[in-house]
Amino acid sequence: MKNIITLVLFLVTLSFYGQDNKVSFLNLVGNNIQVPRGCEAQSEYELQACDGTSIKWDYYTDDMLSAVFDATISAFAESNSSKKEITFTSFGSQLKGYKFKMGTTFQYFLHGTIKDQPLMINLGTPKDIASTDDLDGFLSLFFDEAS
Repeated sequence: MKNIITLVLFLVTLSFYGQDNKVSFLNLVGNNIQVPRGCEAQSEYELQACDGTSIKWDYYTDDMLSAVFDATISAFAESNSSKKEITFTSFGSQLKGYKFKMGTTFQYFLHGTIKDQPLMINLGTPKDIASTDDLDGFLSLFFDEAS
């Protein structure tokens, strides 16, 4: 009997360790976005180094969002003079923020509300997104418009 219990516990342990914890879908305020082929998500809220582009978002309360966003922009503006206002639309909601040029890449910080949930999006990409036409590839899954 002791051997059977040990065997069962061993098999249960193996089944947990054998599972693939790979994230297949990103979750942007309940909007499921499939992780692009050849890319790997860090979590449901973060995709790193996918064709040179990384995107991450965090949820906040209204008060907290304002404070975190302002602090982030202030920190980036101190070391970078290329700050430019931008507006994106994501799932029908307008997100406002700033774009910074950092060497050969661009850093975008956006904030707004999607489905009544305040959030901040951090997007790093080699693409200079100036209009909706620049939203190709998997970025078009996150954003409807850019200006």
